[in-house]
Amino acid sequence: MDSLQVRLLFTYLAIIVVTLALAALSLLLQMGEYREQISYGNLEDLGRLVNSQANAEIQRAIEEGDPAATGEVLLSVRQFLTAGRVASDTSLAIVDRQGQVIPGLTSRPPEQPLDGAVVRDLKEQPATGGSPVPAAEPRRCRLEIPDEPSILCVSMALDPQVLDALHETDAAAIIVARPAASLGEILGDLMPRLLFSGLIAVAAALVLGFAFSQSVAAPLRGIARAARSVARGNYRQRVPATGPREVRDLAANFNRMTEEVQRSQQTLRDFLANISHELKTPLTSIRGFSEAMLDGTIDDREGMDRSAKIISDESNRVLRLVQELLDLSRIESGQVSMQQEEVDLRELFEHVGEVFALRAEEAGVHLDVAVQGHARIRGDFDRLEQVMNNLLDNALRYTPAGGTVRVACRDLQPGTLQVTVSDSGPGIPTQDLPHLFERFYRSAANQGNGNRKGYGLGLAISREIVRAHGGEIWATSEEGHGTTFVFTLPTAGRTTRRAGAK
Repeated sequence: MDSLQVRLLFTYLAIIVVTLALAALSLLLQMGEYREQISYGNLEDLGRLVNSQANAEIQRAIEEGDPAATGEVLLSVRQFLTAGRVASDTSLAIVDRQGQVIPGLTSRPPEQPLDGAVVRDLKEQPATGGSPVPAAEPRRCRLEIPDEPSILCVSMALDPQVLDALHETDAAAIIVARPAASLGEILGDLMPRLLFSGLIAVAAALVLGFAFSQSVAAPLRGIARAARSVARGNYRQRVPATGPREVRDLAANFNRMTEEVQRSQQTLRDFLANISHELKTPLTSIRGFSEAMLDGTIDDREGMDRSAKIISDESNRVLRLVQELLDLSRIESGQVSMQQEEVDLRELFEHVGEVFALRAEEAGVHLDVAVQGHARIRGDFDRLEQVMNNLLDNALRYTPAGGTVRVACRDLQPGTLQVTVSDSGPGIPTQDLPHLFERFYRSAANQGNGNRKGYGLGLAISREIVRAHGGEIWATSEEGHGTTFVFTLPTAGRTTRRAGAK
């Protein structure tokens, strides 16, 4: 029972069995009406036969004897009734127009007395005289017997010629009576059919249940095998999205998960390779100059000072790298709490404009700052300044003399501001745009131009800060026409994401 397919199969079987049991119970509850219908049907069939035979024999007796001799006709009727033409549990009787059973004109089981019995709901019979009419259809009725339960019966009108011959008895009809079929008889009649139907239903349930359970269990087994393969390190494992909608969703999510795991593992390997590369150069310099100082290779004062300065610079470089890594990690994990205070972007842009004005002037680059719209948000002034510093540092670094760096802010839509930082530099190759915000990523085209400042962490940190404020950041670029970085922020009237949330 540990297998999902076995559980599903037994579930289908249990549903079928419960359904059949409820159907059988419902059938038993309705059996009373069904018993009457079956009993009346049998009585009607028997009644037609008895009525036809009775009328035929009585008419023959009338034709062979004296039509006025009522006694001979009565004798013929009694002989017909006592001839044992019906089953032992069935009664035959002639009734008058009031429904009373005529004494002596009956045939009944020994345990079924008919003295004083009367048909209360006897329908009006055809009048005597006139031409013969076809035998009437049996009419359902109930025969009430004194001190006994009533029994089912059907009544049939006798031919007018027979009624004329029995006019002294006031005879009206012949009845066939029998108690309703017992529950055991009904069940005995239905049980073979019910069992046969039940066996067919169970067999169909087995086949369909196996097919349905297989359609659910087979994809899940495939996902389980794939999960075991991923656990062993095969991150390229994918599963087909087949089966019911929920299983297809599970397979699609599993495939997305393995893609993310594969990407994360590749990112981790790239990260380790990049951090090793970034640390190798300064650590090698520190080690080389410190060993040279220790073994006396550098023994003059000027050489010692120059070596100490290199060691200090490279140490600070390593320290900055570690600090930026720790900062990015804390922001990604939500450990850094973003202040939620009202920030006027005009003030922020004015501040960063003053910070970079001298650098832009020295580089011969025109710095243009334009703020439109609401320009007020809720956030962390220092962290947003960090984002602007990273973007402006990149823009000024890659903008040639005579170029322009523009900072703009406008209302994108109600409740959202859009900030852009654009430059007129050489642009970024299309294949590099999707990777700009990955840690340690630097465009290959830019690595060869001597701009090796930084470690490729600034944009990754900027992205996490913007996301922590409830916005998004992206870049557009066209080679030879500059690059534009765009990020959105919710205005002060909107609820931003929880401080420190990733």
